Amino acid sequence: MQRLQERFGARELTATAQGRFHVAHQEVCESLDDRLDRALKLATAAFRDLPYAYAAEQAVTKFCHGLIDKEAGKHVSLQSPTSMGDAMNMVKLYSRVQSACAAAPRYTQESEQEESRWVHGVKKAPTADEVSVSAVD
Repeated sequence: MQRLQERFGARELTATAQGRFHVAHQEVCESLDDRLDRALKLATAAFRDLPYAYAAEQAVTKFCHGLIDKEAGKHVSLQSPTSMGDAMNMVKLYSRVQSACAAAPRYTQESEQEESRWVHGVKKAPTADEVSVSAVD
């Protein structure tokens, strides 16, 4: 059986597997779960002669660095996740927070000035500087 495996078992060279691992990134239609699985699979093949803990550590790093959402990848990578599960949870949390912040109303400098004019339900008159700034706008 071993001779048959040696003869017909097409095993990828370590250097080739490492090259594929280093250039891997999330595809446009690839889900986070699929991205996580692929990063782990590529790391396992690329570092098959090293302890699994090293391959898993490299997979976590590559998972973060290869995300389409570069800001999410950078944010999660800076938190140094210790496992793929931690990295996945951090990416999902980051995405939820980003969505919530994007949905929140935006305040402009003008709306902040308007808000600051209200004191205990009584509107203050705008100052001369505020009037001149409003006239320019």
